[in-house]
Amino acid sequence: MLTIPIQDKYVNVLAAFGDIQSAIDAAVRRYTLERITTKITELRQRDQAYQAKYGLEYPAFAERIAADEDFVTQIGATINKLWENDAADWEFCYKGVQD
Repeated sequence: MLTIPIQDKYVNVLAAFGDIQSAIDAAVRRYTLERITTKITELRQRDQAYQAKYGLEYPAFAERIAADEDFVTQIGATINKLWENDAADWEFCYKGVQD
């Protein structure tokens, strides 16, 4: 178990509500859930931006770039010459939301 110092002002307030350890555990749990929710929201927004940019959902995009050379040429010429960077980030966003 990790020991983390808590400022006295917070200890005093938490003590007024009862068991300090339970209050800290609940606060850390809420904070963790909030951070995860925020990150998932950010990943979904980026995923949606890529869907709008390329006109496809990620699985279809990944399939097309793997199998359709004309599609790759088209997106490189008309949408983004650095589409590989988008593809890597989009995969990260898509899979991050799935996890």
